[in-house]
Amino acid sequence: MCVRVAFVPPDALPAFDADERVIAIPSHLTPPHRVTLVRAILRELVVPQPELGAICWCGDPVDMTPRIPHQRRSEQVVKHGA
Repeated sequence: MCVRVAFVPPDALPAFDADERVIAIPSHLTPPHRVTLVRAILRELVVPQPELGAICWCGDPVDMTPRIPHQRRSEQVVKHGA
């Protein structure tokens, strides 16, 4: 399983969850800062990094695209639309 990136609130600290293999980074960072932070965390985990971008243990590039949150499926949304 490759490492994933999760975006957390801006006031949260960057972290790595070893059980889930998730790097949590603040959501307000610009794309260049995201790459720098993810590379730094992976380097701390002894994962060699190339000159550009960030790679996982397996050698694949790390996907740092923000994910769209799951849609709420409350009764009101289902009956009346979002």
